[in-house]
Amino acid sequence: MQFRRFNQLCCTAVVLLCYSNCVWSQSSDPAASYIFPAGMQRGTTAQITVGGLFLLQDPWFQISDADFQSPERLQTEETLWFDGPQLIGQRSLEKDDYPKDHTGTLSVPAEAEAGVRYWRVWTAQGGTAARSFVIGDLPEVVEQEADGDPMPEDVPVPVTVNGRIFPRTDLDIWTFHAEAGRHYVIKLDTKRIMSPLDGRIALFQNGHELADDIGTHQKDPVIRFRADRSGPCQVHVHDIGYQGSQACVYRLTIREGVQTEWIYPLGGRRGETVSLEVGLSANQQPAEVHHVAVDLTSVDGAVHVLKRRLTAKNQPTEELLLSVSDLPELLETEPNDSPDSTSPVETASVFNGRIDKPGDKDLWPMSVRAGQTVELQLTAGKLQSRLQPVLLVLDADGNQIAPTESVPVTTNSHVSDLQLTFTPETDATYWICVKDRFPSRGGPDFGYRLQTGTQQPTLELQLGNDLVKVGRGAEATATVRAIRSGGLQGDIQLEIEGLPPETEASELLIPADKNEVSVKFTSSAAAPVGGYSLHIRGSCQTEDDKTLEDTAVAHLAAANASIDGLLLNITESTPFKLVNRGPYYAFAHVGTVYHHPFAIERGGFEGPVTIRLSDRQRRHLQGIRGLHDVVVPAGVSEFTYPFLLAPDMSRDRLRRALVMAVAEVTDDQGNQHQVAFTDGEQSQAPINIRGPRLGVTCQQHSLFVRRSSTAEIQFQIQRDPALSQPARVEVIVPEHIRGVRTDPVLVPADTEQSATVLHLDTDAGPFNMPLTLRATVMDNGDPVIAEGEFSIVIDNRSLN
Repeated sequence: MQFRRFNQLCCTAVVLLCYSNCVWSQSSDPAASYIFPAGMQRGTTAQITVGGLFLLQDPWFQISDADFQSPERLQTEETLWFDGPQLIGQRSLEKDDYPKDHTGTLSVPAEAEAGVRYWRVWTAQGGTAARSFVIGDLPEVVEQEADGDPMPEDVPVPVTVNGRIFPRTDLDIWTFHAEAGRHYVIKLDTKRIMSPLDGRIALFQNGHELADDIGTHQKDPVIRFRADRSGPCQVHVHDIGYQGSQACVYRLTIREGVQTEWIYPLGGRRGETVSLEVGLSANQQPAEVHHVAVDLTSVDGAVHVLKRRLTAKNQPTEELLLSVSDLPELLETEPNDSPDSTSPVETASVFNGRIDKPGDKDLWPMSVRAGQTVELQLTAGKLQSRLQPVLLVLDADGNQIAPTESVPVTTNSHVSDLQLTFTPETDATYWICVKDRFPSRGGPDFGYRLQTGTQQPTLELQLGNDLVKVGRGAEATATVRAIRSGGLQGDIQLEIEGLPPETEASELLIPADKNEVSVKFTSSAAAPVGGYSLHIRGSCQTEDDKTLEDTAVAHLAAANASIDGLLLNITESTPFKLVNRGPYYAFAHVGTVYHHPFAIERGGFEGPVTIRLSDRQRRHLQGIRGLHDVVVPAGVSEFTYPFLLAPDMSRDRLRRALVMAVAEVTDDQGNQHQVAFTDGEQSQAPINIRGPRLGVTCQQHSLFVRRSSTAEIQFQIQRDPALSQPARVEVIVPEHIRGVRTDPVLVPADTEQSATVLHLDTDAGPFNMPLTLRATVMDNGDPVIAEGEFSIVIDNRSLN
């Protein structure tokens, strides 16, 4: 038996050693998790809540529209938190985030254009990447979140509901009144607002499910239906896997009308009127085709993608994207999948086509002279097409001459739109072949625009990221990419607007033989800490001595929106570190407080340091909380942190709770900055969870009571013999349940049985979840806690 035990210990040691060699990385860099609500109606004012990691106290806030009235800094508030069901198995061992809430008031002008904006936050330790915020036309409702079973909430139509699926397994139910014979569209936005929610919506009427949708990889769920009868309908919203978190926000729009499934062609020529086919769907059947004329005669010459709402079937459509060119436009005529189906084109043009059925391919002939450089730009996904394009160049015998290793095809957007340049060696007619990557796909929403020929020189600059962080006295780089078209080949000179003091930028030239450069930002030790919006502009000379200019943009892929600014964060470093002084494998009982020893390596910093649970954890906490923050006084290095272990934690499982250290540091100019430190090893307390020392059992699992009455809860206490103090027993009522009052009961150490009395007011409720009976015994200054649950069922029977 001893030998067997020795083997077990050796195996455990090997596992722990292997694990320690691949420690999960951790940092205190700020990160944004969500904004709630994720949008607003124009002409309104609302309180927004930004959730994020390591945003510390009152982070700076920025939204892209200067006309909005927004706070310069958010106010750090108490975070709304629901525990949700316990996680088991592998999921409980995975990392988890615990964002903190920061609030502010945002006002959107009535004349604001509907669409996507972006926002960012930052601290003295860095900033967050841009995230989307939607401005809408319809009246909006914000969910008043509550724990427990779902409670249906009535909403008017039309409406946009701002909600979130939190905690895990949450289900939201929204009820609206439908009129017989009318058409309705129900749309769930998650991808557009960069939410992790993998959403499903389901429509019910009279208890029967009429429709549901989970969307696709690219598109959010949509339900279209015609009401056969008047009456209430319910829309259920939940995660496909019944997950959920603080970050799982959504926007649910319910309106009368029809849904635009596709338009064709995807654009037209500036100065002309283009006739569009618009596919409108009023139910789950194939879309009906309607024709809409769009006037492009007054479109500004600088606009290449137009956002516009059309009117079809006497109803406004969603905001649609239309590409605008200055070239002749050709419309596909089927069949065009063989070399003899179309006459060759000799001039630069835009071909409008679509892969309208599975296996379809389009062939566009071009007559090209030897040595003539031909540029091909295919746009689909950027214009909300479902096409996953393949672009080929074939000779008269059907042989592929491009792309090849020497003539590559490149992606020119975040959605795999394509660009290809080739120079033939002989005069000939070549066929440009367009098809979908998967032969099983096709349909009216698989449109594309193919720009061919040598166009006028153009310049487009793109940012590799919208954020760069540079420490004081350090340097960092930001990538700027150039897309040259129309034979543009010269050097591109960059200039930067908005650099803060004591900061320089270098490497501001993209050579003619390169397509990108890493711009270097160098900050002196005296640079002012903060966030600075920069604009990077580039200029290039054409062969005829014209100057082309462009401003570098980053693309917010999920929202299909561009960001024309780079956020430069000048950051303050953290001088101190945490050192783990405790055992690698500690044991503690559920419902008790475990004190883990740490130390601070101060690195010359001698001020007070506050210790709290880290916003990011190596494993799900499963109910572990900090009993309270610990303030380590100035000059002190050794301390312990009190971890409060929930009474219902799963036992015999290793938890790895992380702490973070936060302090105010003063720079050379006398400015104070809040900084933090955490990591994945030295900041952890590995705790193996053991059984309870205290128990409380409700004698009744549910109470059948009337409002405006009292009810007695009988209970029994089980104790560890070493717990010699009286037990304080109280009823914990969730915040959203009103009208329930009770007084704590003190149970002597030698007593097991006791009771407490509940008082229910006339408006008591809603009782959509159990109440908690909590027993607390103090042991050496720390609480030992046990909990039990009971439910209340309201007796609504008449007294007569």
